[in-house]
Amino acid sequence: MTPRPTASEAPDGSQDRSSYGPRGEAPAGAPEVPPGPAPAPGGPVGDAWPELRERPVLRRSVGVLLAICGVFAVLVAGWGVVALTRDHTAPETDLSRAERLAGLHSSQHPGQGRYYIPDEVVFTRTADGSEAGYLHYRLDGGQDVNVDDFLRTYNLPEPGTPAQLPGDLVQALPGEEPAVAPSLPGSSGSDGHRQIFVAPAENGPAGAGDVYVRATG
Repeated sequence: MTPRPTASEAPDGSQDRSSYGPRGEAPAGAPEVPPGPAPAPGGPVGDAWPELRERPVLRRSVGVLLAICGVFAVLVAGWGVVALTRDHTAPETDLSRAERLAGLHSSQHPGQGRYYIPDEVVFTRTADGSEAGYLHYRLDGGQDVNVDDFLRTYNLPEPGTPAQLPGDLVQALPGEEPAVAPSLPGSSGSDGHRQIFVAPAENGPAGAGDVYVRATG
């Protein structure tokens, strides 16, 4: 006796799919899967501060404040990079150029402790493009500031015989320079030739005087 096919089997023995619902739907009687929890309102700010989820205005304000802080942090970091990479060398002035040209810059005489600053300085170029520096030091005299200390500071020799000051030196400096003053032997400065004249003060403390320097290079 041939057994009847069951309700779930087709007459040919294959599984009968007519008892299932449409594809993609759970069979009848299958337990329903509960939907996942809805995302909490407020986004990342609400996740970080749950108390702000129900306060949208305050939440937006906090978000804007955080964005501003982020931009400020980026700007500060960029400024720090620029500050660390930029050249901090002070720009060279006419004073330092003239001093270097004459060999009287402080960096050219290390270890002296103190140096003299000219009362008048002119740095220019001659007609042929050469550099020219003119300096005038006024020494008040006394125990500390005097002609001998000036010569010792810059390792200069004693003045020799009087000589006439060059015309371009007299013209460049704004003061009333003497026509003639004892001169030091001609010597080379850092980058060129220099002439130094020392005019002792007629009246005043011992060691007072004026030093005139002409340097070209």
